[in-house]
Amino acid sequence: MIELTSLARPYAKAIFSAALEAGEVNSVENELNLLGQAIQTEQINKIIENPELSKTETAAKLISVFDAELSNLTKRLIDVLAENGRLNLLSAIFDIYQELLQEHNNQSSIEVIVASEPSAESKQTIINKLQALHGASANINFKEDASIMGGMSLKVGDETLDLSIRGRVKKLVNQLNF
Repeated sequence: MIELTSLARPYAKAIFSAALEAGEVNSVENELNLLGQAIQTEQINKIIENPELSKTETAAKLISVFDAELSNLTKRLIDVLAENGRLNLLSAIFDIYQELLQEHNNQSSIEVIVASEPSAESKQTIINKLQALHGASANINFKEDASIMGGMSLKVGDETLDLSIRGRVKKLVNQLNF
């Protein structure tokens, strides 16, 4: 995914700045979400990977499938991606676009990784504390990962705070091996 992210970033930045200029930021986000999910289906994937279609024909077919749902900005993005053979980047472009939108809206995206689903009271306490630190508009998502054994791990943007048992054991092993 790292490779796709670095390839997708220029496209995401370009479509974001164009959408911002046109005042279509939220509608383009919805369109990119639709396309990102669609390219994961077998039918759309067959269109994209069909060697008999030219790049222009591939873009035209993809646009015709979603014609009513797409703005001109998104249609132009599809044309450019098809021309460069990069239609497989649509999911990554959507992810980066969301990050850019959150940054533009001064929102933090926080992922809370827990071993098992916390109680409603504990979950609300965590949400309240994170919103106090990062603002009430912070997007907080909980994800379960039994391999952390207990505790939690917080991902805020590019930073990670590992308060899990697995993280503490790794730290102890590293200290013992110095």
